[in-house]
Parts: sequence; C-alpha cells; structure tokens
Amino acid sequence: MSASASHRSVLSYLYNHNPFYVISAVLMLFAVRSAYGTIEIGSINCWVMMGVLAGYTLLLAGIGVLIVRWGKVLEDARSILLLLLLLFLGVSVSMDDLFSRITPDQGMLLMIGGFLFSAVVSEAVLWGAGIRLGARYRIPYHLFLALFYFAPWWCSPEMHPRPAAELEWTLFLFPVVGAILFLFLLPAVRGGVSYVKGNGTPWGWPWFPWIAFGMFAACISLRSFALCLTFGPAGPMWITSGSGPRLISFDTLWGFYFLIPLGFVLLLLLLEGSLVTKNKTFQAGVIRFSPLLLLLAMPATTGRVHTGFLFKVTDVLGGPIWLTLWLLIGFYLLAAVRRVPGAFTAGLGAVALLSIVGPQTLGSRTLIEPTPWPLLLDGGLLLMLGLRQRSSGICAAGVLAATAGIWLVIPDTVLFEYRFTTCFHLLWISTLVLGLTMKDDFSRVLQCASALLVPLVAVVVILNERAMEIPLAWRLSYVATWAVGCLLIARLWSNRWFTYSFAATLSILLYTSATYGFRLATRTLDQSAVIAFLWSVGALLLAFLISAHKARWLPEYAWLIPRKETPPEDEILPPPPDLPSGEEE
Repeated sequence: MSASASHRSVLSYLYNHNPFYVISAVLMLFAVRSAYGTIEIGSINCWVMMGVLAGYTLLLAGIGVLIVRWGKVLEDARSILLLLLLLFLGVSVSMDDLFSRITPDQGMLLMIGGFLFSAVVSEAVLWGAGIRLGARYRIPYHLFLALFYFAPWWCSPEMHPRPAAELEWTLFLFPVVGAILFLFLLPAVRGGVSYVKGNGTPWGWPWFPWIAFGMFAACISLRSFALCLTFGPAGPMWITSGSGPRLISFDTLWGFYFLIPLGFVLLLLLLEGSLVTKNKTFQAGVIRFSPLLLLLAMPATTGRVHTGFLFKVTDVLGGPIWLTLWLLIGFYLLAAVRRVPGAFTAGLGAVALLSIVGPQTLGSRTLIEPTPWPLLLDGGLLLMLGLRQRSSGICAAGVLAATAGIWLVIPDTVLFEYRFTTCFHLLWISTLVLGLTMKDDFSRVLQCASALLVPLVAVVVILNERAMEIPLAWRLSYVATWAVGCLLIARLWSNRWFTYSFAATLSILLYTSATYGFRLATRTLDQSAVIAFLWSVGALLLAFLISAHKARWLPEYAWLIPRKETPPEDEILPPPPDLPSGEEE
C-alpha cells in the first residue's frame, strides 16, 4: 500500500467514526482533574468548575440534538449520548467539595438542582432527538441520576454529621444501592426485543439501550471510588511528597470488592436476558465466565487505610472471597432451576471451594484447613444426579468427592488408624457396584479397574509389612473371599475380566497357602520328605486332569484335540452336475 493510500485510509477511518467528541470530552475532564490535582482544595472556585462542566454538557447535548434531528448523523450521536452520561457523573463529582463548604440548606438545593439539571437535559435530548425510551428503562435511568447527586449530599460529614465508623459503612453501601437499582431493570429485560421496537433509532436490542446502562455501571464504580477519596474518614486526602508538591493520596477505603454486589446483579440481568432470548450459547457463556466475579474479591492494595477497613468488613460480614462464593452458589442454583446448561456443575465447583475458603479467608495465605461437609454435599448431589441419568461417570465423581469428605471426617473418629484402608475399600467397592449395575461405556472401564485391583490387593495384603500384624489365616481368608466373589461375578455377569482376576487371585492364594504349609511341614518333618510329598500330590493332580479330560468332564480346548487330516485338494472329487429329468432317464 502506498503512503498516500495509507494516509487516505486513516483519514477515512477518522471521518467515519469521528472520535473527536470523545477526545474533547476526555480532555475537558482531564483539565478539571488537573485543576484539582495542582490547586489545593479550598483555593479552587468549585462553582466555576461545576459551571464549566455544566456548560460543556449543555453544549454537547445541543450538538447531539442538532445532528440527530436535522443531520441524521446517528453514528456520531451515539458517542455524544454516551458522553453525556459521563459528564453528568463529572458534574456530580465536582459538587463533592461544595457539599463540605456550604450550609445544609444550600446543600439540599444543590443536590436537587444537580439532579434536575441532569434529568431535564436528558429528557430534552430524548425529545429533541426523537428517541423513545419506555418507562421500564426511563424510571431506572432517572434513579441512577438521582443516586449520583444524592450520594455525596448524604455522605458529606458537613451535611450529615456522623461517627467515622458509620461514615465508612455508608460509603461501602453506595455500590450496594447502585446494584439494587439495577434490579429495577428486570421488567425491562423480560420485555425483550419487542419492548424496544420503534425506538426512533436504527439501534436494536440489546445495544439500545443497554450500552447506556453499561455506562451507568462504569459510572457507579468510578463514583464509589470518588466518594471514598473525598469523604473517607481514615487518612488525609492530601499528602506531601519528599521534595515535590502536595499530592492526592489514593490509600482509601475503596477496594474492588466494593463492586461485588454490582457484578452479581449484572450477572443476573445477563442470565435473564439470555433466557428471554432463548440463546443457549449466551447462557453457557454467562455460566462459564461468572467465576471471574472472584477476581473482584482478591486483595489489590496493601495500604494501611484500605487493609484496615477490609479487616472490619471481614470481621462483620466475612471475607470478600467467602461472600462471593455464596453469591455464586445462589446464582448457580437459580440458573439450575431455570435449566441453564452447566449451572449444576459450576455450582458443585463453588461448593467444593468452600472446603478451603472460610469467613476469614482474604487470599491464598489465609486458606483454611479442608472441611468435609462441602465435599460430602457435592458427593451426595452427584450421586443423585448420576443415578437419575444412569451415568456411571457422574456417580463415580460423586463417590470420589464423598470419599474425600469421609477422609477428612475419619480423623475425628476411632477409625483414624485405618483411614486409608477404609476410604480405599469404600472407593473400590463403590466402583465395583457401579461397574456391574450401570450399562454405559464408562461402566466397562470401572469393571476392568475393579477386577484388576483384586489380585493387586491380594499381593499387597500378603506381602505388605504393615499387614504382617494381622494373622496370616485372616489374610488368606480375605483373599479367598475376593476370589470367590470374582468367580461368582464372572459366572453371573459373564465377565471375562473377573475370570482373569479369579485365576490370578486363586494362583496367589494357592501359592501362599502352599508356601505357608511347606514352612509348617519342614518344622516337624524332613525337607526331602515334604518335597517328595508335594511332587506326589502334583503328579496325582496331573493324572486326574488327564483322566477327566478323557472322560469329557473338561472343555475340549483346540490345543488338546488332535487335528483331523484333510485329503489333498486334487483327491477331492467335485460334486456331480445337476442333470435335467429327461437326461436322467
């Protein structure tokens, strides 16, 4: 591509997408933020700051209406409408310092005036641009705007004096209130595509109007941080560097875990939207990516103020990771009731994590000692599901989880010394029962595994040093019981794996019994006499087998049956041809 063609493509991209509205708004907000960052609070004329942002918002709103109503340039108008929401947030943030410097009566008027400004501008833009927004969306929209202006008025210590501890919890509850307001959008979600038809724009559901409410979610997150930065009672907002100007301290109460309720409610809305549209792929995607909510619960900073309030939250409510797991379990339970694919499995995984996550868990270093009840619960649920679906694989997973839970329970019982033996036999016998009763492909794998374990266990029982404490007669009886069991299973289920297992186990049993008998005999008799006696018994057994085979008591295997000689091919006469009845006469 030539330089001129590349130049034209860049210009064409800038012309079509027109990012300069965004650039202008970002530069304006940066200018206001820079003023706050270089001039100390108290020497700034905050009324001027707020007036600049309000005037710029009015100008941008007028341009948006102009290009939509008379220019029909809807691509640029979309950027302007979204930027208005960000500017409403900027106007409300610019009021924070004013709420700490004016009287309560003035603060009440300022709060109401700010909300009316945003509400009137919004309604004017919707009316001027000819955009129709239903009541199910419009009411939550204005509630969000009201929250932006009500929050700083309510949190300001000058407007509402309260103890520092109470103020901290008030700031913590701001994103919780924002999450509750998002629940007001559930009727709109259930309205689906039909509720936004004929909205006066070429934008369809879900882009209209959900991209605007996605901007509200981002604004609530930023507003929560700004409130903690301005009104947080722990620590000064301004700090002095070693050799430079005074800077804003970002060691605040705020942490990403503040946004967990908001993220949870957004998951609910996404799930409801996927159910309304019957989009199975999107449903599976919501379940698959929902564990990302746990990332918000991870500790992000180590500042003194931040960690101090985090410890308070943990002592009162529980650790963010622990709380998030319970929220996810509730989410997966709701999704499973609505028959969303993968919800049940994801819920089992969340329950399993509770075995190592406790109320005081704040990270990997504070994981608790494994507890058995989540694993036992998972095991029971998997067993019920597997039996219902007749799936040996799901049942085996349930047995494995339940066995792990029992492993954790046994130390508190009298079976502590036999924990491995108990859990191994429980897992082994369960595998055997599942393999014999289920009829799917995985059941054959379970049959093979359980059959192969019999001779292996027999060898371990006989040769293991710890097993030497048990009398040999008991051990031989144990092996003989398994050998008889293998024979019965081989005959009743016609299973060749258990036939092989019986033969191997019987061989181990006979060899061990013969060795034990030989040692007992050599203690009282001469060794040569014992050896001669054994050879005599062996010869007698061989003679009996030959006689039994001749008597046709044993199956006639091919290698014992003499082959019949077949005549050469040239000596075999061909059959006579078929002749008609007339020729035969």
